[in-house]
Amino acid sequence: MKTNGLDVPTVPSLNEYQLRALVASCHHIDKLLADVDDILSTSESGSVFPKYVDDLSPAQHKTVQDYIRQLRAQLLRVVAGQGVEPETPKIAASHAIHVALTFVEIAVEELRPGKMRGYGQVSEAGIADLNGLVQELRSSAQQLHRYVLEKKVPDLGQRLAGLKDQGDQVELLRRIEEIVNRRS
Repeated sequence: MKTNGLDVPTVPSLNEYQLRALVASCHHIDKLLADVDDILSTSESGSVFPKYVDDLSPAQHKTVQDYIRQLRAQLLRVVAGQGVEPETPKIAASHAIHVALTFVEIAVEELRPGKMRGYGQVSEAGIADLNGLVQELRSSAQQLHRYVLEKKVPDLGQRLAGLKDQGDQVELLRRIEEIVNRRS
C-alpha cells in the first residue's frame, strides 16, 4: 500500500516489543511537539509568570506550526504503517480541568494566614491582605470550577426544538441558527 508516495506495509514488520518501543517513542515525540505548541502560545496565554520570551515573528510561528503538523502526520503514517492505531483519548477535558482547578483551590488555601505562619510571624496587615486575596482567588477559582462542572448546554437546535410551540420568534431564532452554522 502507498501513502503519500511511501510504501506502507499492511502487516507489521516489527515484533511486539519493537512495536511497543516505536509507539512509546512516537508518543514521546508527540508530547514534545505539544510542548513546542505550548511554547509558541506563551505570548497569547496571558500567563502571569511566563517561562519564555516570544522572540519569533508571526511568520516563524506559522512555519513552526506547519512543521509540527507535518511531523505529526509523519508519526501517524509511521504507526499506521505498522498496523497500529493511536489510542483514542479517554480523559474528558472537563475532568482534567476539574482536577487542575481542585489543585488551584488547594494552592489558594495554602495562602491562608495560618499556613503562612510556618514561614514566620504574620503581621495584622499581612493577615488582612492574605485573607482578602484568598477570598478573592478562591471565589474566582470556584466560579470557574462550577462553570466547568455544569451540565453541558444543549446546542441551539435542541433548545429551539423544545420551544417549537412558542410562536413566531422561534422561526426567527431558527433562521439565525442556520446563518450562524453556515458561517462557522
